[in-house]
Amino acid sequence: MQKIILDTDIGDDIDDALALAFTIMSGKIDLLGVTTVFKNAVQRAELACCLLEALDRTDIPVYAGLGKTMLQSIPDWEQVAASHRPRQMEVLTEKGASIQPQPERAVDFIIDTVMASDGDITLVPVGPLTNIAAAFILEPRLAQKTKICMMGGATDRVRPEWNALCDPEATRVVFGTGVPITMVGLDVTTKCVMSYDQVKAIGAVNRPINRICFELIHLWGGDNPEPRPTLHDPLAVATLIDPTLCETREMCIVGETQGDYLRGATVPVAGEPNTSVCVSVDADRFMEGFVTTLTT
Repeated sequence: MQKIILDTDIGDDIDDALALAFTIMSGKIDLLGVTTVFKNAVQRAELACCLLEALDRTDIPVYAGLGKTMLQSIPDWEQVAASHRPRQMEVLTEKGASIQPQPERAVDFIIDTVMASDGDITLVPVGPLTNIAAAFILEPRLAQKTKICMMGGATDRVRPEWNALCDPEATRVVFGTGVPITMVGLDVTTKCVMSYDQVKAIGAVNRPINRICFELIHLWGGDNPEPRPTLHDPLAVATLIDPTLCETREMCIVGETQGDYLRGATVPVAGEPNTSVCVSVDADRFMEGFVTTLTT
């Protein structure tokens, strides 16, 4: 069974919560811990605790990570952060989890857990890469002890991607570590949009995790009565379970930190490949498997 640490900005886009549910409900992933990142990291950790309680997996530890970016002084950071207002945190006023985030720091948990392992843990960042970059800066030997399967980036468009844009310096650090990386980016995730019938199918199952996922989807959707999430983050998890879902191409990827329009882009450049980039996906097979997992 694949061992992973899930690093997430849960509470913004709904796909983080759905990825956490899918990870547990698949029965094919050994989730060693959840770490949270990017603004309000403690509140994000509390939301992850709520999901884990609904999943009856209060044994899985949750650690709050770094809320600030690597270069907090960058002027555009507050503008980027302010453009994304999470609604899902409203659920915390209604539901309190019996578990709380661990007192230890997320970055320390990542380093200690991976370095004590047999090299069989995959880091799965599905948010900005701040925690992951900090861990590699503090312990460069991680590159020889782990691999990364990330949701983020894009190579089929020359513009920033949200996770990379939230901390471009961290993105650049991670792609420069030499750690094996699988990049599940917008090239493939944008093809995985739920229908509202699929959303209703998930909500029709009478159990705690389905009820909270259905509620979170609608909180995320705001005034839209029929929200249709794009399953960016669950696809990253699914590729660990079934690598045949996506076709990959080896590329040399650099995180761009300069420019008015390209800062936050993941750019393919000439050089030794450092990333397996997902370039196509069997979206129908993935979507069917995802919905089946959450409704069975």
